[in-house]
Amino acid sequence: MPRFFYLLPFIALCFALTAAKPPEPPDDRAPVEPPRPPIVSAWIQRNRAVPGPLSAIIAPRITAYHELSPHSYTIERDGSLTTNLPVADAVLVDYARANNIKLLPSVSSGWNNTPRILNILRDPQLRAAHIHAIMKIARQPNIDGIDLNYENLPPDAQSAFTEFVTALADALHREGKLLSVTVPPKISDNDPCVLCRFADYHALGIVADRFRVMAYEYRGKSNGPTALAPIWWLRQLMKYTITQVPRERVHLAIHLYGYDWGGKETTALWWNEAMALKEKWNGEIRPVADDARGSVGGYFLTYAIPVARARCFRGDPDCAAPLLENHTVYFVDAKYVAAAWEIIRDYKLGGIVFWRPGGEDPAIWDVFKNE
Repeated sequence: MPRFFYLLPFIALCFALTAAKPPEPPDDRAPVEPPRPPIVSAWIQRNRAVPGPLSAIIAPRITAYHELSPHSYTIERDGSLTTNLPVADAVLVDYARANNIKLLPSVSSGWNNTPRILNILRDPQLRAAHIHAIMKIARQPNIDGIDLNYENLPPDAQSAFTEFVTALADALHREGKLLSVTVPPKISDNDPCVLCRFADYHALGIVADRFRVMAYEYRGKSNGPTALAPIWWLRQLMKYTITQVPRERVHLAIHLYGYDWGGKETTALWWNEAMALKEKWNGEIRPVADDARGSVGGYFLTYAIPVARARCFRGDPDCAAPLLENHTVYFVDAKYVAAAWEIIRDYKLGGIVFWRPGGEDPAIWDVFKNE
């Protein structure tokens, strides 16, 4: 008998075992969701240039926003909150709801309230009262969450601040509310800045839904005419931040304001005010030059205004010539915002936050029109 026939039982057995192999289990994993577009949000505040309700600030570009944080509350000594710019503005709430915009009102410590805030953070009873006050706001049906904006705290406040934020996050999340935490900027664990050390990026990034980094005032108005937040610095900030915080929670907060140097005081202004000064005093605009570290962004406006002489004696030859006060303005426009948006895209961040709209370059909103 040919050898082949001896192998038939073995071949049949192998075939039977193969056929009996159980089918692959169904893939019951959840489908992968497509990447979510970055969130566009802003802090809003009533101000001199836009009188009336807060809704007047956002009305012209209402469809561009996903989230809004009105500066509506300040903190009292006992941990309670004072409503100074009501978030319950009926038109603002209606606008938000009609356009699917989330409201995360900002609870702000203010710049000069450091002793008060430290006392609340370090006293268990005051801290509990403060969380209770915040939760009363968060439970309102028109509120989607809370934004914390605590500034100017010393490095040794880090532990108390982290414990407070963690406890608040737990309370908010139990009731289905969001927590946004606004922090000062830093580019490394050992950044030399003092006022940023109270913010433990890693610990806060674990509990916060929105992690907003205030990427401005790299140089402030006391430094003389200069760019406030170079684009290359924004990139450094985000490169570090995503090593500490999940990138989808990181929101890059940029400035829409500028400064005017040259008068008795250095005043803050918007793009539209810079344009008005250019027209009124026949000013000259030039782009800020890039430096050795990369792109800077923004513009300088220079102009001069005549001012009265303090004293002028008859016969003094200088009296015939007008006395001019030279001014230099730094401001940003849509190109700066587009550069910041490119960083957000490059690092796949959660979104962008504006401080603060009201007189910005209208071309800014073209950056987001295809999103």
